[in-house]
Amino acid sequence: MLRVVLDTNVLVSAIISDGKPRELLRRGISKQFPIITSELILKELGLVLRRPKFKTTEDDVNRIIIALMQTAEIVNVKSKLKVVEEDPKDNMVIETAYDGGAEIIVTGDRHLLALKEFKGIKITTVERILALLEEKRLKRDQKEKRELTRS
Repeated sequence: MLRVVLDTNVLVSAIISDGKPRELLRRGISKQFPIITSELILKELGLVLRRPKFKTTEDDVNRIIIALMQTAEIVNVKSKLKVVEEDPKDNMVIETAYDGGAEIIVTGDRHLLALKEFKGIKITTVERILALLEEKRLKRDQKEKRELTRS
């Protein structure tokens, strides 16, 4: 099963509007794949959601963070990587994935997407991972169908 880090921008998009990021978050919450995160990402998420433009209450932010803490695997980040020089804050996402044994980082961040991969960790968009998950589901369904017809 794919171990996935959702960048803060994906989490914010999933929380504030309906769409593909929310669909991806729902799939992670429903255990279609493990969501890997860290206190660093959760802290940044809280700071971003508290911005006036999002109009979220303190209670809303706390509920969201608690829900993610109960659903996701929280990684204790020890690595200090210097991969993204243009925006050093992006390194925490890579550190979380690296220390958490994730296979994929999902982001909308251009600095991270430009890397495409880091030490075997693929860096991709919401659209691409949703397509990958759908492909895996179809293969699984076909396999189950074949097994049912054999019995």
